[in-house]
Amino acid sequence: MQKITSALGSFEILDKDESLKSSHKDSPYDWDPPYWLPNPPPKDVDVEATPWIRPPQAAMSIVGVNVIDVENSKVLEKMTVKIKDGNIISIAKSQTKDMQEDGYASVDASGLYMCPGLIDCHTHLTATPGGTAAGGLRPHSETLTALQSTWVLKGMLARGFTTIRDVGGANRHYKDATAQWLIPGPRILQGGPVVSQSGGHGDEGNPDDDIPCCPINPTRASNTVGIVADGYDACLKVARKLMMAGADHIKICSSGGVASLTDKLESSQFTVAEIKAICDTCRMMGGTLVTAHCFTSEGARNAIEGGIGGIEHGNLIDEDTLRLMAKKGIHYTPTLIVCDLLSRPPFNSIIPPVSREKLTHVQKMGFVTLKKAHEVGVNIAYGTDCFSNMQPVQLSEFDLRASVLPSPVVLKHATCNAAKVIKMEGKVGCLKQGSFADFLLLSSNPLEDVTILSKPKEYLQGIVKDGRCVHSRVKGLRVEVSLV
Repeated sequence: MQKITSALGSFEILDKDESLKSSHKDSPYDWDPPYWLPNPPPKDVDVEATPWIRPPQAAMSIVGVNVIDVENSKVLEKMTVKIKDGNIISIAKSQTKDMQEDGYASVDASGLYMCPGLIDCHTHLTATPGGTAAGGLRPHSETLTALQSTWVLKGMLARGFTTIRDVGGANRHYKDATAQWLIPGPRILQGGPVVSQSGGHGDEGNPDDDIPCCPINPTRASNTVGIVADGYDACLKVARKLMMAGADHIKICSSGGVASLTDKLESSQFTVAEIKAICDTCRMMGGTLVTAHCFTSEGARNAIEGGIGGIEHGNLIDEDTLRLMAKKGIHYTPTLIVCDLLSRPPFNSIIPPVSREKLTHVQKMGFVTLKKAHEVGVNIAYGTDCFSNMQPVQLSEFDLRASVLPSPVVLKHATCNAAKVIKMEGKVGCLKQGSFADFLLLSSNPLEDVTILSKPKEYLQGIVKDGRCVHSRVKGLRVEVSLV
């Protein structure tokens, strides 16, 4: 260490060896990325290392906290939750000694509520804001989209979503980026582009284009959220290619959509044989499930017959079909907030007049179908479908669902129910020994009023994902990864 005195005062500079040590500290709080190395470099430099990989998460103990048991809709009062290597290793009644236990950074969370990190099962993280309003649905630059998505991902995590399922747009590289903390963001389950028939909800082609003889090879325009496949063989091939590319699931379109211009909302899309080709492939190659964009009963029944595992939106599905879904264990992910936002200014400018006409047909029925699905026993997950400049309104889905269902039920949608959809029960959407250390610290009980989650500035005191704190207003809970 050298001391330097100047007209501006005195200061200290590190010796050469000390400066090298400072960029390789073991503490995740003091860790500095190796942005600089001398030449020649130190002998222990690993040229094959991924330099943004962080040190192991610091062990912490959250003491005196009220733990939300979402599965049983109850509160475990004054508990100590110990966290190490990104996992919860124990939950037990708090004791005085917990605040001084060696090896753990102890945090006094008395009076706060620990809620599992939220899960959004219907997102489009590559449908980024910026440019024209409709540009969020049809990005033009893959590079620009990737850069803009960093804002989307940070925002989702800042709102408390520690896990998301992207159902059209993202690929495994986005998933790897947040897993490695290259981009701070939620854990991502991705399926690549949504699969559509020609003229279906995911077909973004020009209706005035020439009509060639249909090839077996599936087609996809550069950097769109959809891929087109027609016929059994093409569906088989596109499913295999998506699974080869690392898809966790596959999403298809089995009915028309609101935002698409060339299909009727009530149209049924893909034959049962085509759907079966995709579902069988996903299952055989290790995917979680195939889920279907679908508004209608006929589209849902075709999808179920073909082996589908989930239905997205589903506003117009009748009670008999909902009972069939409950019987067969088909998951349901409604998306009320996107319909609400698109129905009025300023977001109604995102879609054209023909889409607004479709929207009036489905908006009110969404609440009816949600309530009936709950009554007949369908597993319901939280989904938003927010895209473009709607991304920050992601939490308001809680407000809409809470208008027709009790708070404990709605909280399950975004936690343990959603974990079933992505087949991560016991790891996410819960707080128990062995689960990932993904949780929120709240100043009020969401079981009593789930809408507090849509007011983060008032009630959200801390966010932890993989045991790493990204937001804190709690004394002693240090932010390891900043989201600003």
